[in-house]
Amino acid sequence: MTSQNKSVTVIGAGPGGYAAAFYAADLGMDVTLIDKEINPGGVCLYRGCIPSKALLHAAKVINESKEAKNWGIEFGEPKINIDRLREWKNEVVNQLTGGLGIVSKQRKVKYIRGTAAFINSNTLEIKKTDGSTENHQFDNAIIATGSVISTIPALTIDSKRLLNSTSALDLPEIPGSLLVIGGGYIGLELGSVYSSLGTKVSVVEMMPGLLPGADRDLVSHLSKKLDKEFEKIMLKAKVVQMKEAGKKIKVKIETENGTEEQEYDYVLMSIGRKPYTKGLGLENAHINVNERG
Repeated sequence: MTSQNKSVTVIGAGPGGYAAAFYAADLGMDVTLIDKEINPGGVCLYRGCIPSKALLHAAKVINESKEAKNWGIEFGEPKINIDRLREWKNEVVNQLTGGLGIVSKQRKVKYIRGTAAFINSNTLEIKKTDGSTENHQFDNAIIATGSVISTIPALTIDSKRLLNSTSALDLPEIPGSLLVIGGGYIGLELGSVYSSLGTKVSVVEMMPGLLPGADRDLVSHLSKKLDKEFEKIMLKAKVVQMKEAGKKIKVKIETENGTEEQEYDYVLMSIGRKPYTKGLGLENAHINVNERG
């Protein structure tokens, strides 16, 4: 298929979207990339993989300084400037997303800040962040809107002490105690960061092991490490109730041995993500979705 005179519009500028847009541009196509952020990057660069890996790097440095005594090198206790750590994490994010903005201009990708919805199979309505609206026609469209945070409605409370994977990356403070609901990789990454900063971290997971779905031989090594680092890991357990109690969150947890109540400074709900298709007007483009979206 010749790429000449073909237009491609990509909705969503995360790693799937911007990679597709750049590749299409390299093939000589007329490319439009739509996203709300000032630069491409998506959840991964702005609120996911990159900020979490930056903080994990800081955690690694802290942990290595503690382990160095086994090699004959001793450091004093680290002094953590939480405001500067947060700023540095943001600088990493801004540098990488800004770089993608430059690359998109170099490839002559038309970047539009806003959200898009299908009017029909070859027209989008784009609501720009500046408040204006335009109709946009395309030959081909790529939906790369990614995912959003999953929640448990029955456990959602109006409290700044209930964190999700985005707000936890903002490092509101270094809490004395943190409960992580969900033993997947996102919860364990963030739990590891806070543990390195000095927080007593506990994890509750419904399944009989951490990282459900991952290779069990690898998980066993991680579990041994986290057993030493974390305050408590509760498997085959679930949170059934949460409520704010002063400057704490009181949590009721069902385990194999019965029900227990504990108080934590913060609770991080990290039970996964779900596809984001809401508001795209997929039905207008005759696109069907399954029960997961």
